This record gives sequence, structure tokens and C-alpha cells, in this order.
Amino acid sequence: MTGASWFSWFKGRRETAAAPESASQSLPAPLDSRSAPAAFGQQITDSTVGGPAIMVGEAGGNVHVTVGTPRYRVDALPPAPAPLTAQGARAQPARLLHARHQLVPFTGRVAELRVLTAWRDGDAAISVLLLHGAGGQGKTRLAMHFAEQSRSDGWQVRQARHISDPPSVAVVREAGEHAHLAGELIIADYAERWPVDELLGFVRDAANTGGRARILLVARPAGVWWQTLANRLDRMDVATTSLALPPLMEDQHTSPILLYTEARDHFAHALDVSGTHRLPVPTAILSDDPGTRHVLAVHMAALVAVDRHRRGETGEGVMDAPGTVSGYLLSRERDHWRTLHANKRITTSDSVMAKVVFTAALTGTVTQQEGLAALAAIQACAAAQSDQALYDHSLLFPSHDAGTVLEPLYPDLLAEDFIALCTPGHPLDHPSDPWAEGALHRLLVPGAGQDGVYPWTKPALTTLIAAAARWPHLVSGHLVPVLTEYPELMLHTGGSALTALTEVPGLPATVLEQVVALLPDHRHVELDAGIAAITSKLISSRLHAISDLAERASLHSSLATRQAYAGMYQQAVSTAEVAVEIGRRLVGEDPNLHEPVLAASLSNLGNRLAQVGRYAEALECAKEAVWIRRKLVDQAPETHRPDFAQALSNLGVRLAEVGRHIEALATEEVAIGVRQRLATEDPVRFEADYATSASNFANHLAQVGRREEALRWEEEALEIRRRLVAENPAAHEPDLARSLSNFGVRLAQVGRREEALRWEEEALEIRRRLVAENPAAHEPDLARSLSNFGVRLAQVGRREEALRWEEEALEIRRRLVAENPAAHEPDLARSLSNFGVRLAQVGRREEALRWEEEALEIRRRLVAENPAAHEPDLARSLSNLRTWLEQTGRHEEARAVVSVIRELPEQRPPSAATVPGQ
Repeated sequence: MTGASWFSWFKGRRETAAAPESASQSLPAPLDSRSAPAAFGQQITDSTVGGPAIMVGEAGGNVHVTVGTPRYRVDALPPAPAPLTAQGARAQPARLLHARHQLVPFTGRVAELRVLTAWRDGDAAISVLLLHGAGGQGKTRLAMHFAEQSRSDGWQVRQARHISDPPSVAVVREAGEHAHLAGELIIADYAERWPVDELLGFVRDAANTGGRARILLVARPAGVWWQTLANRLDRMDVATTSLALPPLMEDQHTSPILLYTEARDHFAHALDVSGTHRLPVPTAILSDDPGTRHVLAVHMAALVAVDRHRRGETGEGVMDAPGTVSGYLLSRERDHWRTLHANKRITTSDSVMAKVVFTAALTGTVTQQEGLAALAAIQACAAAQSDQALYDHSLLFPSHDAGTVLEPLYPDLLAEDFIALCTPGHPLDHPSDPWAEGALHRLLVPGAGQDGVYPWTKPALTTLIAAAARWPHLVSGHLVPVLTEYPELMLHTGGSALTALTEVPGLPATVLEQVVALLPDHRHVELDAGIAAITSKLISSRLHAISDLAERASLHSSLATRQAYAGMYQQAVSTAEVAVEIGRRLVGEDPNLHEPVLAASLSNLGNRLAQVGRYAEALECAKEAVWIRRKLVDQAPETHRPDFAQALSNLGVRLAEVGRHIEALATEEVAIGVRQRLATEDPVRFEADYATSASNFANHLAQVGRREEALRWEEEALEIRRRLVAENPAAHEPDLARSLSNFGVRLAQVGRREEALRWEEEALEIRRRLVAENPAAHEPDLARSLSNFGVRLAQVGRREEALRWEEEALEIRRRLVAENPAAHEPDLARSLSNFGVRLAQVGRREEALRWEEEALEIRRRLVAENPAAHEPDLARSLSNLRTWLEQTGRHEEARAVVSVIRELPEQRPPSAATVPGQ
């Protein structure tokens, strides 16, 4: 846009805009940074760097650092295993159910395959699709069939496996050589079991390959864990979608009868049995019972029918109750173990082998040493027998990975049923083992005096929760007792297991309450989604029984905070609004009793509104909260001083967000006085709050030009936060990074630019790490740090490097704006303007003009909404635009821009281009 057109726009705006409010400021999001290159080391561009020790001298593009060895790998899909012989199939018929054999040809799913193909062939450079559905629905079979089709269509197909995954079930052959690959399809099964940061790292690695990439995640649940992950992927500019897999019986291209008869005939061929075509379709399959109408249930029923026919057994009773089909197949497994032991093919008896298989179903594959420890913990056999038991088990269930033991039963549902049927308390006519009564407790709970948990705690609890969802006796007899005594175990399972726990039928709310009581108050990358789910579940169950409106308001406020931590910002606003509505009703009944409830709810709502960019509404909430708290502190100073100081500090933040910096400074000055006294009286409780106010106060001082004072206050906040991080890094590292970056900004503002660079580097290092754990929470701060670091580099003459860092900040902010324009457009405009400055500094002035004009377009809209907050930035952009126009010979347009600048109230930008970002 030319200077003349900007002049026309500005004159029209000044005639219609309302006069700005007097300035008062809240705490702006502090400037800070995430990670910087080391002073020496290798040059890295568009890569992921990992290892125990990393030295990077220069970095360009998107560089992501992981510490230690990645806990996942991506390989070509292995070839299908050799078909089982009839003899082997008869000995262990359940092995025929393994998806990797693809014994029964794939059928149906035409609509789903069409959706998958359209997703794969879309225009996006990288895209992630979640394929989800209940266990046994055929997710893995569909994924593998789609993989085979994609390989035939010219795609390279690979699998991603986390070390905690069950064994691979891939059947697609390794992709052949194609002159022109269409792209890469990567399949990750059991995606809900991956730690979030490692799943994000895997996606990031795929994105950095430079070609088209499609990532197919396969999981049982969707829900909160997926919503949270999708939000974070969106922030990485990765397209996401999901596909729920309905029962195959609802597929118009198949039917229960066709599915059953096809499976029956193929199993008969594999077992070398004739005459099975006369076997009737079990009545249970024709019923409406969802437990017998999914793909795996039909295949299992067909396999049982064929094997019973081969053995001369008659009658349909085996299908009478849920679990009886599994019971038959598991009895056949045990017969095989018994026969091998009798024939001296294995040394371990079938009774001990059952205990080892039970253990494997819970732990999954582990190292030899861990396997021995698991057998000892669960008391499966005498210590002298353990090595032999593991060896014999590996003969029955060979491990997919060399060097590992305890390969579990497959399919998953069969392994879960084995656990349930071995454990006393089920209603079926299937022998259980009294040993199993305490086995789950022994395996999951460390011995007295031991710290931490076992390596298998997470998979064992995850499997137990999944099994308990279908077997009530595991809930009452095992899951509830273990979690009642040791609720802290759930802290080691991850968010998806917490979410699954909320879906277990019959689980008492008291168990969830005990778990919630131990969950961290602060953000936790692995647990945030699960905490939001479990909090929502508890509130839903408790609201029916709670008549106390004050408690209902508190519950909604707590849920809003948890939703915000999980990145569910819009839901958090809605929940916080309910809390405020309840608070207003309470105050109408008894103001003296309930005003503290309303004040807390208003503060929470203000924070949530600010997170979605609704700053004016957030400010009104903060004002009302302070008004209430001021009355309360007048009545009972000792009781209400901490909350009053918090409300004042929040108000300072909200005021700054709308550009009222003078008022923000005055407000924070009162807050810091209160908090300084509180921290002196009780440092343990209040020192962190005092550091926050000191940092906020420094920001407000800098905004009004008192930079030397700002430097001293930020230095004090930094000293406190270093001490706090030494005691509890997880809780205080984000604040430390903020102070480090702010301190760098303050140093630069007083001319100490070389020193400033060092502090920004340290802040960047922390923030890179935080983003790897929780992008939704920390990416905005990372973008700010990257931009600040670019400014610092430019100030010390390293202009080419500065350009690369600002470019990365710009890329992040574009993604953030796509998700929430109201919250992130001001920052995007800042990065656009900064990037233009960086381009001009390296002589690319024509390009600089284009980026500054885009920044101006955004700032024009922002000034129309809030002149007080955004006119200084508009003046900065106009000044930069005038400079670039003059330097490219467009003097008439530059003079028009000068006219616009002079119309700005009390704005006199310097004649040279400013250096934004400070």
C-alpha cells in the first residue's frame, strides 16, 4: 500500500474514531526467548538434533533439539511372516488372528478407504490423520490394507514404533524403488500410548524431510488427548483430521453372515479341516450385542467354530456369554504349553508358563534384566527358574525385537481377557489361579521403602484399565484397591491412561478424587489432557449431588484452569463464564459471604478471555475483581491481602494489554508493595508471587521510559527465580526463562548489548525445551524469544544471523494467528515489521517494503479497535515505511507517509527506521 493511500485511510479514521481511554496497563506477556545456538559447534539447518551432548554453532530454518536417544524409530514395514503350517495353527489357533498374517482377506470399508485416499492425496505438505475406534473394530487391518494400496500407488510406506509399543503387526512389504515417489506414508499404531513430546517430535521429524508426508495415527480413543495433540499440531502448521471407525456390521458392503462365512472358510483352509461349510452362523453374531459384532469378535467366533469342528465338539454353547470365545482359545493355548512340557520341548510347566504369559500381557516387551525383575516382583516362579522361564516363553512367543523378552499375547483383547480369566472373581466356567489374586498388586506396587516406579508401570496400568473397562471384577477387586492405596501410580501413566480411567464403568468417584488430589497444579505436558478429562468427569458426577453454589463455582473455575492448561482455550472461557454466573447469583443472596467466590471467578475469567484475545472484556473482569478485593481487604486485611495483591497484578496485566501503561505501572506498584511484605513474612508461600510482581513492575517501568529502574527490578526477579528453579524446575522454569529474556531486553535498552545477547541465549535454551514438552503453552513465548534474539544479534552487527531467527519467529506467529487471530495478530504484525527491518539491514529494501506493508495492514485494523494500545506500533511501521520508500527513491510516497505520521497524537518517531521488538 502506498503512502498516499495510508494518508487517506488515516484521515478517515481520525474523523470517526472515539477518543482513547486514559492509559492504564496490565502485565504484558513478557518478552523472552527459548533457545540459541551455542558459541561453537556444527552448523545445522532444518533438522532435528539429538543425543546426550549437542553443540551447534549456527542454526538455520527449523532446528529442533532433543536430549538423549529418541525413544521411537521409523522403519520400512517388514514383510509378512511365513504362513503358519496346519500343524502350527492347530497347536496355537489364536495365532491365526494376528493381523500381520492377513489370513482373512480384507473386506468392506469402502467409504473409509475413500476418505483415507482423499486425505493422502491432498495438497498439504504434511498432514496427520487419527484413525480411532473400539478394540477389535479392525483399525490395524484397515491401516495395513491402506498401506498396501498406498505402496502400489507409488508411496513409500513406513512404520513408527515407540519403545513402549506392543509388537508390530505390519504386513506391507518394504517399498520398492520408485523413480518418483508420490510421498511418504508413516503409520503409528497405539498412538495414544506415546508420550506427547515424543509424538510431536516424530511429527516434526517427518515434516523436516522436505517431501510430502502423511502420518496415520491408529488408536482406540480420541477425545481430549487427541484434541490437545491436534491443537499443538495446528500450532506447528500441520493439518489434522480424524476418522472414527464404526462397526463393520454397519458397512453396506458387508454383513455379519458374509464376514463370518469368509473367515470360517479361510480358517478351515489354514487348519486343513473339511466340512465346515455346514457350520451355522452363531446366533450371538446375529444379535444386537455390540460385544459380539465387531470384526475381531466375528473372526474369533469363526476360528472357535472351525477348531471345535475339527476336534469333534458340537453345540453352540461356547458363544453363550461374553468372554467364552476367548476362554476357549486361551484353553487351547494352555493345552499347547502342557503338551510341549510333557514332550520335554520346554522345561517350564504350563502352570508357571501361565504366570509368565500373564506377566507379559501386562508389561509388554522388556529387556532381559527387566523381565527377570518383573517375574520376581509378581512372584511368577522361583528365582532359579526365571531365566529358563523367559527362554521357554520366547520359544512360544518370539520377540519382534532382538534382545527383548515377554512378547505379549495378541490380539490385545485376547491378552486382556487372559488377565481377566486368570484372576478370580469372573462369572465364567473357566479356571482361575489364586496366585493372580495378588499378582496385579505385586507387579504394580514397589516394595516398602522403594522410590519411583517400575519400568513396566505405565503399560501395566494402561492394560489393566483397558481390561477393567470390560471385566467388572477387575475394577472392584484390583483396580480400585491398587489406586486407593497408591493413587500416585497414575502420575506415571500419561494423559491417555488418565482419560481411559474416567471411562471405566463402575469406578467410584472417590478413586478419581484421590488421583486428582495428587495431580500437579501447574502445567504438565504428559498429563494436561488427562487432567482436563478427569476433572470434567468428577465435576459432572459431583454437580448432581452438590447443592452448594459456592462449591459449584469453585469446581467450574478449577475445570476452566485445567482446560486452559490442556490448550482448550475456548472451552475454558465457557466454563469460567458459568463460574462467574454462579458467583453473581451467590452475591445476590449474601454479598458478605460470597464476594470472595465472585472475585476469584472474575479473575479466572479475565485470564481465560485474555488467552483468546478478548482483552477489553478481560480488563472489565479484572477491574471488578479488584473492586471486590479492595472492599474485602479493608474489612480483614490479614485474610485478604494475598488475593488483593493477585487481583491488582492481574489488573496490571490487563491494562497493559490495552496500552494503558501509566495506570498499569501505578497498579503494579501497589501490588508489589503488598507482595514484598508478604514475601518477607513468609518466603516459602509468597516469594514466587513477589518475583512475578517485580518482573511485571520492570516491564511497566520500561514502557514509560524508566529503563535503569526496570533493569534493577528485573534483576531482583531473576535472582529469586534462579533459587526457585533450583528447588522445583518443573514449576518455575517458564518464569525463569521470562526473566532471563526480560533482563536481556533491559540490558539492551541501557546500551549493554553484548551482555544482553548472553541472557537471551540462556532463555532460548530453556524455551526450546519447554516447547518440546508443550507447544500450546510455550510457542508464543518461543516466538517472542526468537524475535528478541534476532534484535540482539542485529544490534551487535550479526545481521544475516538475525534475519534467520526472525524468520522462524514469523513462521510460528503465522500458525498462531491461523488458530486465534485476536490473541496473536499484534505479535504477527511485530514479526512482520521486524523481518522487514532485518531485510533492510542486509540491503534488501524492496523486500522490506512488502513485509512492512503487511504489518501496516494488520496494525490499521488493530488501531481502529484500540488506538491507545496500538498507535505506537502503527507509528513505528509508518516510520519504517517512510525510510524504505526514501531509500528506494520513492520520495513522493515517503512525504505522504510523513503527513500521516504528523497526524498521530503525540507520536514523533525518529527519522531513521526504528529497531522494533524491544
